Amino acid sequence: MSEIMGGSQGHTNEHQYLTFYVQDEQLGIGILAIKEIIEFAVITKVPQMNRYLLGITNVRGNVIPVVDLSDRLGLGVSDVMRRTCIVIVEIKEDEEVFEIGLLIDAVNQVYDIYPTDTEETPNFGSRIRKDFIKFMGKIENQFIAILSIERLLSIRELAHLSQHRF
Repeated sequence: MSEIMGGSQGHTNEHQYLTFYVQDEQLGIGILAIKEIIEFAVITKVPQMNRYLLGITNVRGNVIPVVDLSDRLGLGVSDVMRRTCIVIVEIKEDEEVFEIGLLIDAVNQVYDIYPTDTEETPNFGSRIRKDFIKFMGKIENQFIAILSIERLLSIRELAHLSQHRF
């Protein structure tokens, strides 16, 4: 689909967020964490994985684990539809960089969200775990949950959960 280019055309992307849909929820993540967006591809199941760890896919010779973002957020298992795609993100943990694919329903667009357009996550009203939300971003008179990829995809937590199936 597209590759996200960081720092192009002389401006910084630190205030840019990709918005997308998961189970009718519009969410966002910082564009600096995104490596690329690809069309839905074949996912090979891996035995003994937690339900939201769908398996692995091949992206130009690299094996990438794929997480059903909807299921990880507790919103239910995703259905693959026409606009379903995989957002490849890079997570840095303990000086190592990991690439993980996020299965989402549809990409929306990139927005600039500055600190003046943010609010803390309320203690009520969200179907998503509060610790998965970095902040609420105000876009066109509505609030969108901006996800904390580091908390959502903690390598240690994912490894621990994959060893203890539910």
